[in-house]
Order: sequence, then structure tokens, then C-alpha cells
Amino acid sequence: MWGWIPSGLRSSVARGRASASSLCAAVAAAVAVPAPAGTAHRRCMGRPSVRQIRGDTVVFTATDEQMAALHAYKTGENIIIKAGAGTGKTSTLQLLAHDQPQRRGLYLAFNKAIATEAAKKFQGTGVVSRTVHSLAYRDFGRPFQERLDGRYQFWTVKSEILGIRERFDLGEGVKPRFMSRQTIVRLVMETVDAFCKSAALEITATLVPVPEGLAFTDGPAGAALHMQEFIAGYARKAWEDLSTPAGQISYKHDYYLKRWQMSGPDLQTDFVLFDEAQDADEIMTDVVRKQTNTQVVAVGDENQGIYGWRGAVDSMNAFGGVRTHLTQSFRFGQAIADEANFWLDMLGSDMRLRGMAGAASSVWKSERQPEAILTRTNMGAIRAVIDSQERDVKVGIAGTTKAKELLFLGKAAMELREKGHTNHRDLDFFNSWQEVVDFANEDDVGDIAALVKVIDDYGPERIVEAVEATVPVEQARTVVSTMHVAKGLEFFHVKIGPDFYEPGKDDDGQQKPLTRAEARLLYVGVTRAQRHLDPHHIDWAKTFEGGITD
Repeated sequence: MWGWIPSGLRSSVARGRASASSLCAAVAAAVAVPAPAGTAHRRCMGRPSVRQIRGDTVVFTATDEQMAALHAYKTGENIIIKAGAGTGKTSTLQLLAHDQPQRRGLYLAFNKAIATEAAKKFQGTGVVSRTVHSLAYRDFGRPFQERLDGRYQFWTVKSEILGIRERFDLGEGVKPRFMSRQTIVRLVMETVDAFCKSAALEITATLVPVPEGLAFTDGPAGAALHMQEFIAGYARKAWEDLSTPAGQISYKHDYYLKRWQMSGPDLQTDFVLFDEAQDADEIMTDVVRKQTNTQVVAVGDENQGIYGWRGAVDSMNAFGGVRTHLTQSFRFGQAIADEANFWLDMLGSDMRLRGMAGAASSVWKSERQPEAILTRTNMGAIRAVIDSQERDVKVGIAGTTKAKELLFLGKAAMELREKGHTNHRDLDFFNSWQEVVDFANEDDVGDIAALVKVIDDYGPERIVEAVEATVPVEQARTVVSTMHVAKGLEFFHVKIGPDFYEPGKDDDGQQKPLTRAEARLLYVGVTRAQRHLDPHHIDWAKTFEGGITD
């Protein structure tokens, strides 16, 4: 059933992460010595030069673009490698590492699984693959080891520790007017989390998130800032607790990482391989920027920067240096490359992708059940799951936590309707389901409005039932994924979901522009396809004249 995904990728897809598996097969024509049987279906880092890899001699021919990156690297200056979708960026880093194996290098990985996989690819070089948390743990995490027990701590406990005794009055005219103790605690801890992802040295009101469900329009002047300052005060108190091993608030790895960053650590390496630099944590960028006598190789594509909403920053240009590029895609043929180039043009990028020579690819509306349906929102994912199940299709949800997230959302709506309260972060400031509906009626294009529409169409019980009926992705006929989770995945047959709506008109009847964030999501989405892409739900983009806005 999953023959369309190489076997080595299945566990990676189940984790919600995968790389360009088709790259190995794509370069088969370029190898001078045939790879061992089965190599074409392994996850691979791309096109290295002549190397011994796990004992198997595989000879590849690097592209001119990869060689240009190598020549820039050999100068010792910082370099920026702008790498389009499926262009073998990680294999290019492997090529650099093998060229001067005596140099000490550090590959910064976003999680342990990526670090473990990359370590295998960099065997025989001077590159070590580490997460920033592993770098910070020895000196700053170990003293807090006893607090890293992973036990859940109820908000009521945090409230007592911080001395939060009363709800907060936001002021007459603010909807809703009162903020519960539970919401206060959540915002305090989210502010601490934002601080830990930033390069800031102290907690300020600007780090406090403003919930979508709060409407300050008719409230007193400065009500939002007053709320942020109130929350920031408690966040500073929480950070004091989190800065000592004897503290009481439940502890996370990001807390000791922040203290490590504030100490100004020396990475003690000759060069840093900074992958996915377009979506870096500000804290990582700050640490790397402050290194001395260290070459930085930043690799990524700003057009694929889709995590700004959670605090990621574009660090492609943070270190300066010689610019090179990778535009030869090994994932898809020219038809899909043309679709990708449409979105690159829309984004104002000068990059254009070239499809794999001789690779079959097509772009057209298809009635077949796709291998993957990619949506903009969680609500779109829920609709896709239910629609597929109604066709008796086995559906899986990509991402290690996405199914739980959708299940939590459905149960939160049930709690709010039945009990008048919930601990879901998007709904905990509402006191009834009717308040949610009223807010959605005032803002009919936001995520909460989309939630209300799905609940109205199916009911929360149906949503919970549908999510619980999904199967592991390795057993699924169709995988449903949001675009954010799909980053790093690839599928033979991709269908773009119907929740990418054409922007409407403003009050003067003028066409509203498309946001840059949405255009980037669509670029990421169309480049997940290997053989066939069905983008008919976004056909409106071909005649769209509203432009792009930040």
C-alpha cells in the first residue's frame, strides 16, 4: 500500500520528518560505480564526491553548483548556500566536510533524530553533529537534572507558586473583560518560552503574546500593553524560580539552554554547518554569531521560511559571506518545477528550479485518491480526514503530535460547550461556546472562525471520532498533513487542500493581497510532490492580481 514511499522513509514519515529520498535514485545515472543493491531506496544526503560511506564505495559526480559551494568553502570565508526544494543541500554539506576532514566542524541539528542521522553521514570527517541542547546540558542542564522529570504540573500549582490569586480585569469594553487565573498562568509560561527562544537578556512586555480571542478595539487606551506588562511581571518571577535548581515550577530543556546562551559559550570548532538557516531559533543564531575565528556555512531557502509564527527567524544573511546557490532539484521533473517557479516568481525571488532531466512529472486535477493531502490549517486537516474516511479510505495524520493536537482541539470544544471552560490555549479565555461563536462572527477569517465552521458542520463528537479512527501513516492509503508538518516530507502524488482561499476584497472593493507567509506555504506544498501534483484548489492564483504583502 505504501509502495510509493521508499521503505527507508516510512519510519521517518511516521515521525513527521523525512528527507529527499528520491535523491539517491535520481543520481543513479551519474554514478561511476554502481551502488550496492537497495541503495536507491535509502534515505541519503545527496551527491557526495568519491567517499566510503558505511563501508560501501559509492562514486558520485557533484554538480557545478555543488562544486561552486565547495570552492567558496575552501576560501575560509563565511558562505551562504541558497538551496531550493529537493536540491541536495545536505549532501553539499557532506561534500564540504569530506574535502578537509582534518578541520573541526559542528553540524547544528534541530532534534536528536536528525543529529543521529547526520552523524552517520559525516563519518570519516571532522564534523560532529549535535543539538544545541546537548551542547548546553553538561554545564547548565546537569545541575537541573532532578527537575527534568517530565511530570505534568497543573496550572493551579504554578498559580500558587507565583502568587496569582485573582483573575485580571482587562478593562471595560475589552472582550472578554476578565482573564482567568488559568489563562494568566498560560500566558506567563508562554512569555518565558518566548524569552528562551530569543536573544534577549531580560523579559520585557514585548515578549508577551496577545491571544487572538481578545478584542481590545473598544477597550481603554493602552489596555493591551497594560495586560502585557502585568504578565511580564509574573514571567520575571517565574524565571527567577527557573534559574535555581531548588525552584518549584516544572522544568524544561529550553530553560537551561537559555542560561547557556546568556553565558556566551565558545563552541570550540573551526566551522559551523548551519542547516535550515531560514527557520532558525534566534538563540542559536546569537550563539553562532558571537563565535570568533569560526567559519559559518549557512544553508537554506528564505522562500521556505514558514515558522516565523513560533519565533523562528531568517538567519540566512545573519553572518554575511559569499553567496552560492543550488537550483537543480532531484525530487521532481520540470512540470512540478514550473509550478514551484510560479510561486518563486510570486514571492519576488530570483531563484528558479530546474527539474530532474528525464523524470516523469505532471500537474493536473485528478480524481484518484492522493497519497497526501496538504492543508493550510488544522481545520483543513480535520475536513480532509473526515472526507477521506467517508470514502472508506484509511487515513493517517503526519507528525508525531499532530493527531493528539487535533484530538485535543475537538475535546476542548466539547468541554467548552458542556462545562463552560477548557484548558486549550486557543479557547481558555472563553467562558462559553457562544462567546467563541460571537467572536468568530466579528472576525470571520481567523483560525477561531475556521474552528467554529468545522464544529458547526460536523460537531465536536464527530471530530474526536474521526481522529481516533485514523491509522499509523505506514498503514494509510492517504496521509493528511498541514503544510508546516509536511516541510521535509515528499510523496509521489500530492493534492493541495481546499483551505487556501483567494484573498477577498477590502471595504473599498480593492483586491486584498496574499500574505508572504501563505505564498511560502504554497511553495513548500507544491514542492512536496515527486511525480504528480494536483493544485486545482489554488487555480485562482494563476489569475490573481493582488500581489504579496508581509
